[in-house]
Amino acid sequence: MAQEMRSPFGLTVDDLSNLCDFDRRSEPSLIDDLHNKYGGVAGVAKNLRSDLMSGIPLKSKYHELHKPGGGGSGKHGPGAGGAGGAGGSSGGSSASADMSVFDETPRRIIFGENIIPPPRSETILEIIYGTVVEDPILKVLIVGAVVVLSLGTAVCPSTGWTEGLAIVLAVFIVLTVTAGNDWSKDRKFKKLLLLQTDKRCRVIRGGVKTELSSWDILVGDIVELVVGDEVPADGIFVSGNRLVVDESPLTGESMPCKKDSDSPFLFSGCQVSEGTGLMIVTAVGTRSSGGKIQEVLNEAQSEETPLQAKLKVVAIFIGKIGVAAGMVTFIGLAIRWAVQLVNNETIVVASCSAGGVNSATIVRVVALAEHFVVAITIIVVAVPEGLPLAVTLALSLSMFKMMRDKCFVRHLDASETMGQATTVCTDKTGTLTYNRMSVVRILVGDHIYKGEGSGDKDSIPFSPKTFNGPLKAIICEGVSVNSNCFIKNEDQLDDPTTLPAFVGSATEGALLMLARKLGVSYRQVRDRTRIAENGRMSTLIRVPDVNRHRLYTKGASEIVLGLCTHILDTNTMAAAPIKPHDTTLLQKTIKTWASEGLRTFALAYRDVENPEEVQAEEDPEHDLVFIALVAIKDPIRKEIPMAVSSCQRAGLIIRMVTGDNILTATKIAKECNIFFGDGIALEGPAFRAMDREQRIEIIPRLQVLARCSPTDKYELVSLLRELGEVVAVTGDGTNDAPALKEADVGFSMGISGTQIALNASDIVLLDDNFVSIVQAIRWGRNVLNTIRKFLQFQLGINLAAIIVTFVGAVFTGHSPLSTVQLLWVNLIMDSFGALALASDEPDEDILERPPQSRKDSILMPLMLEYIGIQTVYQVIVMLVVLFQIDTLVPPDTAFHPPEDLAEVPSLRARSMLFTTFILMQITNIISARQLNGELNLFLGFFRNRTFLAMIFVIVAIQVLAVTVGYTLFGSTHLDLREWLVAIVIALINLPIVFVCRLLSKIYHAAQDRQAHGRVEAEKLAGKTAHAAGTAPHSSRAHGRIDKSSEDVVSIRNAGGNYERVRGDSTTGNDDNGGQPLNRAPSLVEMVRGKIRVDAPLPTKSKSNASLNSAGSRGSRSSRK
Repeated sequence: MAQEMRSPFGLTVDDLSNLCDFDRRSEPSLIDDLHNKYGGVAGVAKNLRSDLMSGIPLKSKYHELHKPGGGGSGKHGPGAGGAGGAGGSSGGSSASADMSVFDETPRRIIFGENIIPPPRSETILEIIYGTVVEDPILKVLIVGAVVVLSLGTAVCPSTGWTEGLAIVLAVFIVLTVTAGNDWSKDRKFKKLLLLQTDKRCRVIRGGVKTELSSWDILVGDIVELVVGDEVPADGIFVSGNRLVVDESPLTGESMPCKKDSDSPFLFSGCQVSEGTGLMIVTAVGTRSSGGKIQEVLNEAQSEETPLQAKLKVVAIFIGKIGVAAGMVTFIGLAIRWAVQLVNNETIVVASCSAGGVNSATIVRVVALAEHFVVAITIIVVAVPEGLPLAVTLALSLSMFKMMRDKCFVRHLDASETMGQATTVCTDKTGTLTYNRMSVVRILVGDHIYKGEGSGDKDSIPFSPKTFNGPLKAIICEGVSVNSNCFIKNEDQLDDPTTLPAFVGSATEGALLMLARKLGVSYRQVRDRTRIAENGRMSTLIRVPDVNRHRLYTKGASEIVLGLCTHILDTNTMAAAPIKPHDTTLLQKTIKTWASEGLRTFALAYRDVENPEEVQAEEDPEHDLVFIALVAIKDPIRKEIPMAVSSCQRAGLIIRMVTGDNILTATKIAKECNIFFGDGIALEGPAFRAMDREQRIEIIPRLQVLARCSPTDKYELVSLLRELGEVVAVTGDGTNDAPALKEADVGFSMGISGTQIALNASDIVLLDDNFVSIVQAIRWGRNVLNTIRKFLQFQLGINLAAIIVTFVGAVFTGHSPLSTVQLLWVNLIMDSFGALALASDEPDEDILERPPQSRKDSILMPLMLEYIGIQTVYQVIVMLVVLFQIDTLVPPDTAFHPPEDLAEVPSLRARSMLFTTFILMQITNIISARQLNGELNLFLGFFRNRTFLAMIFVIVAIQVLAVTVGYTLFGSTHLDLREWLVAIVIALINLPIVFVCRLLSKIYHAAQDRQAHGRVEAEKLAGKTAHAAGTAPHSSRAHGRIDKSSEDVVSIRNAGGNYERVRGDSTTGNDDNGGQPLNRAPSLVEMVRGKIRVDAPLPTKSKSNASLNSAGSRGSRSSRK
């Protein structure tokens, strides 16, 4: 504030912010303030010590003194040549002159620099710290490593540190992979942003026009804008010629905005689509419209992802089991130790601990410490060390796969979050549509030609055969000469994947593309000499073939129609007097197309004898001949309906959230299969006027939110998340940034997205295509499936190991699995198992299942069944092997020396236990690949080569461990018979899993039949009661809106009332005998199909017919 008080300028930052306020840009009071309070744009320039013609005075002596002949000798002068004599008012380009302004320092201090800083990047150490803080399992592992290292080294200095070191190694691998990925992705993203931020701008300073970096723009600069430019900062219109700006990056609405003295405010990030102009800069950098949004985004804090929340629950559960087992084990061993102490029995401790120790007291203390280490080991064994590694590997692999599918993952955890998405709020312009205007319908005479993108079933793409030769020539001539636009990449359009890039008005570009589709080159047509043009877009040309002149006119359909006295007869190609029924047809068509969200333009002409008279006329457009009525719109991408259908079959609710008008939005939404059934569309003001309860009531059926502000988008996303939804948001404009940041996953557009939208997003769609979101969902769900597969594989191992270690320690005084063996089980098995399962490709039917709610447990009932099967079988087998194998399978004394059989249990029994345990994990990991109780345990077994390789590696290391490294692993040799016994025991695991799953399916099928019988009985009772008149109901309940025979859909307008707009004829019923609901349907009911939508969806593809029942394929708990 002190700086503003000492400011040499007549306006403060707050004054300029209030004056050029994006939210108030349409208010008449803002224009009044500009003229009355600040003296108009000239007064603003004066207060900013600038000039509307020459800009800010320059620092160089030549420009500052502005004296003819007085410069030229200075260091920065233009030289002694004639250039110096032109003076500062020459307006010529001067790239060599020093363009620094005389008061640059105070301007930068007071008003800021024109740089919008990206979000701060975290250092490697900060990423590592954040990973540890967010992952509860890593916390347990780090604490366990410290305890095990300390006690293990104290008790057994020679080998006691190995278990702790193994845990440290596991933590190190996880942190290295996670932090390295995040850091690398952040650097690549910053490079991507750097390529987009620095733009070249034409600026007038000291009367000299030059090009500067957008980073060097200052408040008070006069900036020249031409077609194709991006507005570099906020400012006020000074002068121009038909300046039209596309404000869709801020508003989301693709309607061009004309800039003049009545609408003078320009905002950073918008595109100049037509004309030229000058603006004076009033706000730069973080004080501009885009900068303010970016500052808010930078302050936003990251939140816990759904997967992290679910894993935290699992970690706490596992931790409780491990601590309880460790405490019980230590208590049991302590009791055993106390009994030995009372009975004065000899206590045997590890040789490394007892070596050189003669005191019996010290030996007993060491023995008690060993028991404590065993208890700590059980706690550590309970924690799946490989789980963080499995998560990281799955996310990393999915990230690389998603990059192949045009998804640049900025944040590693975004891919897993996308797999749990339950709803998608998508922008319209540039995401569902091409963000490229296109001619979709043409009315010539009494015939309507429906082209590609019109949404009509009988549409046929425009081609050279669409019109006859003379008619095609006159249409193409009219659209080609009546335009200042040109196609920048015309030579690349032969490639069907290349989209046209226009320099100029998008509307004129659409007309030029029409000429191209009709087989006519607009450049060749323009070679004819233009004589004149005026503001209505009329052009007078010479027609060489007949040596005459023709005035072509293009403009608003109603206005041009009113100027026409004749209409073109397409049969004779002659002008005929326009008749009343012609006018009626045209007016009706104009209204119909406008109601469908189409923009209409009329093409007309007039042949003239004396071109000089036409040029002298103030309004030469009269007595025109009507050629055609053209309808233009931003067509949807061809693949969008199928992609939306795929998302809906996957159980996701797709909502369109756009700044466009409600008619256009609903029309596009219907074409995309987003707006159907008894869904409703709201306008932003109506949504804004609702209280929280009303919004919650309406959200289950809300499919389109039109005319919405950035605040509306943000509040909708926030409310959906509060209701338990996992929300994905797509957007390309600055207006989408708050919602992108608030969402669980934000998708921005890599091609058309603004810098602020890219900063706010988690995933960048490199091809700007909604279809890529389907791939993101597919890989995201695969990440969740991979983690679930690993959990059901690993938890069975850990529970079995805990129980066997506890029982063995209590009955024998020592853990039946040595420290190195536990190292192999907990680290090597975890790592290889994680890599094997994480490399699985998504299942073919992965998008046929409903999404998981934020509150759903990561451990599904079928997973718990499988974990129970593995735990029971493995515990029984290992206890039998540990205590009875020497009896059931007598050892070969010729093969095993006496020391292998001396102890109880013997070293041979413990080696058999170790080998059998590892081999059982081979069959365990094969069965764990099937999550949904599939009976075919080898489904897709040979599809994943990495999985097969990992199985081979595990078996190979186990063979080497027992045959070569038996001393290190604390085991002994096994003969062929013992290997065969271990293999057979492991293989028996497969039929046991098959039988248990089969019994489970039979049981659940019986339960389903029983539940279905109860539902049918309730339906019959309900119908009987209704027939008896005991269940009266309203025909207009919350869950049902009656539809007339005119096919209408309910749309709630800004006044809060229901409009009747053409749509699908449907009736929303519940599953109770077709009776209407007496309440609003919940999101869960809609997804699961409990609210039945009887009418079919728009029939874009055969797959759409199954959308209404897609949600019923599986269960999903309430997210309320």
